Amino acid sequence: MSKRLLILLLFISIYAYNVKTAEAFYPESTFFAQNDNYFLHTIERGQTVYSIAAMYHVSVEDIYKLNPGSKEVIRAGDVLKIPQESGSFIYHTIQPKETLYGVSQKYGMKGEDIIAVNSGLSVETFNIGKIIRIPTNRVTSPLQGGNEVENSNKTNSLLSKTGPVEAVNTIKIALLLPFSETNSQNVARMVEYYEGFLLALQEIKKQGISVDLQVYDIGTGTKEINNILKKDKMQHIHLLIGGLSDEQIKLISRFSIEKNIPYVIPFTSKSDEPFNNPNVYQVNTPQPHLYSKASLAFINKYKNDNIILVTQDVPAPNQLDFIKVLKEDLQDKKISYKTVNLDINFLSDLNTQLSKDKKNVIIPMDDSAETLARLITPLKWMLESHPDLKVSLFGYLNWQSHIAKFADSSEDFFLLNTSFYTVFYANPTYPDVKSFYNNFYKWYSRNLLNYFPKYGILGYDTGLYFIRLIHNYGTLFDSHVNDLRDNGIQIDFQFQRVNNWGGFINTNLYIVDYNSDHTITKSIIR
Repeated sequence: MSKRLLILLLFISIYAYNVKTAEAFYPESTFFAQNDNYFLHTIERGQTVYSIAAMYHVSVEDIYKLNPGSKEVIRAGDVLKIPQESGSFIYHTIQPKETLYGVSQKYGMKGEDIIAVNSGLSVETFNIGKIIRIPTNRVTSPLQGGNEVENSNKTNSLLSKTGPVEAVNTIKIALLLPFSETNSQNVARMVEYYEGFLLALQEIKKQGISVDLQVYDIGTGTKEINNILKKDKMQHIHLLIGGLSDEQIKLISRFSIEKNIPYVIPFTSKSDEPFNNPNVYQVNTPQPHLYSKASLAFINKYKNDNIILVTQDVPAPNQLDFIKVLKEDLQDKKISYKTVNLDINFLSDLNTQLSKDKKNVIIPMDDSAETLARLITPLKWMLESHPDLKVSLFGYLNWQSHIAKFADSSEDFFLLNTSFYTVFYANPTYPDVKSFYNNFYKWYSRNLLNYFPKYGILGYDTGLYFIRLIHNYGTLFDSHVNDLRDNGIQIDFQFQRVNNWGGFINTNLYIVDYNSDHTITKSIIR
């Protein structure tokens, strides 16, 4: 008889016992349906079929087979059947009125066993419909004997426990960057990131915080990383930062799990590691989460205005994913919008859709510099012909790079009351940004590279934030990761754990407004 079959028989017998006693469980009709072949996942905003599949170690096709409609569209709040795969874990959907003690009794183990594989589990996250992992390779005896009420209270109280703050006298950090990469632009970015990180250390030193920084060149592959991770000094690190390629990130992530070390992924927004490594902190927001949050921010800002989407046939618009999310949210909230095609008839067609009473919000479905130039010219003509019209142009994070390339863009942005969403933004006229630019030039005798984001400021912001976290809360800072209120110069940190057993992604979002009075404001969207 297989190990999995034995475990399933044990589950069935314990379940039958609890139904008879009616102490931990309730009638089947109140449950989310679940059997040995699948469990149920409630879709959250920003999730995709791919991210859900990565979270549970199943294939996208496996999810499609159980949920044919998910191939076309999934929506937040909908429920997916997820195949229950064999392995080190199975997954459990929390039922109405269910407790941690009840779950531990159901699966024949201590509550500590469940907590150990669900780092994000707490009173706040133990909710109906949420998923937790059940270890199949760590099955111990549940609490037996004694007072049932005391056993229940003792187990359930585990959800409220927080680890003690352990002071760290000297914070040991390993920075793993590909300085010898073949791509010269990437190398330049990595060097600038390191230089910005060093400026953060200068600031930290003024505060009396001691840091031992180890810096390693990890090259282009994984060979160098393997050698670095074997070093004696790497076995007692308090924080890992770095990795560029997916293979490098996976290797560092495995080491962080083995040694239980917090690991910051500073650059990519596309890693799967946050889904299954509770020690991961991904700084760059994944696009599905970014689009979801930006869409709601847009609706909150313009819900009472005349919304006009600008489509085009050639070239193919490259922001269809965001526009798709925005359209769904507008429809769900019963907010109307209009559509105009960017062609030779654009101006005349636009005139028929404009409102004289409301602000007219124009959104292109493409974020390229070419599309922006094609759009701005007729909009300026329109304002010259109708100076009483209220117009706002709304767009995308890489518009700030267009502003840097084209001298007239900023003036046009002010004229059109332009706003855009972005993860990173550092206005060079702001005092803190000016100060950083001057300090960077003072130490390195050159200006920051003309890329967005500014890698030097990214290194500075990331270094300051995580060093302060460890200084304030020790290496067990996961429950305090959002307690610092010191915003970065270019990025804010708003971390969200992706599931009860995984790590964190940064959900930071700014709305940047070019106002008619020639001021620029940056608003953090919580």
